[in-house]
Amino acid sequence: MEGAKKVEEKVRRRWTDIIIRILALSLTLVAAVIVGLDKQSKRVPVSIAPGLRPALVAVTAKWRYMSAFVYFVASNAIACSYAAASTLLSLAAGSRKSSGTVLTLLMLDVIMVGLLFSANGAAAAIGLIGYNGNSNVQWKQVCDVFDTFCHRVATSLALSLLGSLNFLFLVVLGAFSLRRK
Repeated sequence: MEGAKKVEEKVRRRWTDIIIRILALSLTLVAAVIVGLDKQSKRVPVSIAPGLRPALVAVTAKWRYMSAFVYFVASNAIACSYAAASTLLSLAAGSRKSSGTVLTLLMLDVIMVGLLFSANGAAAAIGLIGYNGNSNVQWKQVCDVFDTFCHRVATSLALSLLGSLNFLFLVVLGAFSLRRK
């Protein structure tokens, strides 16, 4: 009876691990795609000289224009690729994962947590500057003009944060799994 409970617990832990990895894969994929495809163009009035009518200039907001957003997209793409590979590894190894495999996945999961949290922080910092501006250096708010762009970035940040929390949960599961071996 005791052995059956251990086997049942291993199977449940294995499927929990796989489901969380698939969730992390999905969340980081969608986050990368949303920002990767995000682009908004507007015609904004630019004052050339006092007394003259402002000229309308076409301006485009793209994720490639800010290095923090480039880092965000790249980090989510890396985490998504890793989640796909680690899901396949977890499926192939089954419930007979060695301590070495569990430790390797645990260390790589920790790296993904750090990578995603740093990318989320960088993108959120730039997003806040875009949303609030910075009066000390005379940076204007851009989310008033590029509202759709900003909303998509905010949605993507939320999804990426959920993805990083999934990786953090995988770290906790991996640590418990190592402790039991």
